[in-house]
Amino acid sequence: MPDTSPMLDAGRMPAGGTPEAADGPWNPGVKSRLPARLLPLSTIFRPENVFAGVERVKELHDLTGLDFSEMVCFRPERLALHELLIRVTADLWVSDGSRYEDLGINFRSMIATILARYVDPDMGRIANAYNESREALRAIISQALASATETTSAVASRQRGLRSLFASRAGRRSAVEREDDGMSLLHFADECEKTAAEADAANHASAVVGDAGDPRAAAFRALARICRALYGKVGGWRTASELAASVATDLACNEYCARQIGRLIEQHVLEAVRREGYRLLPHRDPAVVMNTKGPSASGKSTLRPLQHALADRIGADWRDFALISPDIWRKQLIDYASLGADHRYGGMLTAEELAIIDRKLDRYVEAKAEQGRMTHLLIDRFRFGSFLFQSERTGDQLLSRFGQVVYFFFMITPPDALVERAWKRGLELGRYKAVDDILAHSIEAYSGMPHLFLTWARRTDKMVHFEFLDNSVELGQAPRTVAFGWNGQVFVLDVKCMMDVVRYRKVNVDATAPAQLFSDAGEQAMKPEHSTEFLLQCVRQLHEVTFADQATGRLYLRIEEGRPIWVDTDAMAAAVSEPHTRAAVLAVAPGVLDRSGSPRPAQQYVFDLLPPDRIRTLGSWGRERPA
Repeated sequence: MPDTSPMLDAGRMPAGGTPEAADGPWNPGVKSRLPARLLPLSTIFRPENVFAGVERVKELHDLTGLDFSEMVCFRPERLALHELLIRVTADLWVSDGSRYEDLGINFRSMIATILARYVDPDMGRIANAYNESREALRAIISQALASATETTSAVASRQRGLRSLFASRAGRRSAVEREDDGMSLLHFADECEKTAAEADAANHASAVVGDAGDPRAAAFRALARICRALYGKVGGWRTASELAASVATDLACNEYCARQIGRLIEQHVLEAVRREGYRLLPHRDPAVVMNTKGPSASGKSTLRPLQHALADRIGADWRDFALISPDIWRKQLIDYASLGADHRYGGMLTAEELAIIDRKLDRYVEAKAEQGRMTHLLIDRFRFGSFLFQSERTGDQLLSRFGQVVYFFFMITPPDALVERAWKRGLELGRYKAVDDILAHSIEAYSGMPHLFLTWARRTDKMVHFEFLDNSVELGQAPRTVAFGWNGQVFVLDVKCMMDVVRYRKVNVDATAPAQLFSDAGEQAMKPEHSTEFLLQCVRQLHEVTFADQATGRLYLRIEEGRPIWVDTDAMAAAVSEPHTRAAVLAVAPGVLDRSGSPRPAQQYVFDLLPPDRIRTLGSWGRERPA
């Protein structure tokens, strides 16, 4: 989830007011901060979905500092829906049809059928499983806190006299510290984390498909989480333990009770497969993963027909792919029509819950992979964690890590086009997004994209194909291929568009018209020579970077291990007539433009270095190459 969650910022908005009028892409009638009057309509606060209301959750948030989404406790009926969404997404083939919206329509039809015919009639058993699991968690948590309280009281009694001898010393300790000497909340949290880790290890060692495992792991993990959050914020150990008992049980229920319910949902899904004719996805080894990355509204889902065609080309059955596109869950989580004039906020009102389910999906797929049940995956989603670039762990945080052959598709779409596309999507599908959100998310994406790409391109343990795509094309046209390659070898076909990855980070998120998009950047910062950073990173970190003409595929510069090894001076002269290409060449290979008197090599094309069966691109390029 983003740090600036709409739920956490809701209190800053005026409580009253009416829905804002919309008059086009740059004023879509929705703000990036959820109006406070709509907060109770969020799916994580609705009484039919959760036990505690918004006011109680606000109190807990203010006390602990934990996110609103961590403080809610879902009802068994809602957990059942979560588990069903996850299993239909990860385990069943869902036809994506011929239209963009067909995947969501078909998915929700399957969900409705399984709910009505299999899950809802068994809701009594599901509720009983929830109640039994909750009671088991409550008992574990109560016993742990009781034992800790006894230890704390005994130590406090022994030390009370000793402490009184030093009561006159300067620097009086806080009440929390005085009462926590024997078993501080932090020490108790440490012990809980150790116990949770031991229980996790035991669960993993004795893992059985469909088994929910030992409840101690969830119980002690929740205790550790809430005790750390409460440390220093309550009046003493006894007060903290009473509050921790209640809140930790709720936290643990969202984890462990969900797994118990998931076991029952899995039975219903398998029964639906038998009776309804649904197709269970087969396990695949090696597994193919296609992962589309790009800003919100960049057109990721429009690649699906091209990815279908690629699957056919490489001999992978499209019906063997789990199509992971969490946005299609939104209309299952909330009835947009029920919001009336506020329907444009439907997407925001589901944001927190969708993120919760998305994380559960990751854990579910991870468990499948560990059990040898991996399927092919097509992943189409935007989320902030997708573009983490602070550490080398980026490659270990995506579901792509479970594929042996991985295809990455990076969408490069201009900011003004993002705004236009988001507006059209809202008109067609009812999912609107505030302009400043769109632009802020694009900065996030374009800032993290280079590191994500380079982390995966440097991997040697998997076959990794990547393609950058320029989606500033008319609707219905194939995007243009900007760059592509395998692992440490990349072919750059459109230098300017690769530089746009840097340039698009400079947008003004407060822009209210296209002309304002780069108004804060300054003329100097927008010059081509100030957008070469990404290309320099490629040259310095990858084994081979080859520059070629986008229209013909003719090579003009090859660089290996950061050094130019081949130059076609004629092709180079034509290429650097474009200012961005000239700036890039001067940055990555200073001096090559001075080779005008060098012998002219024979012309080379991308196809001379990479055989046709190794070219797995989706976009258009090389259309004017010689026959």
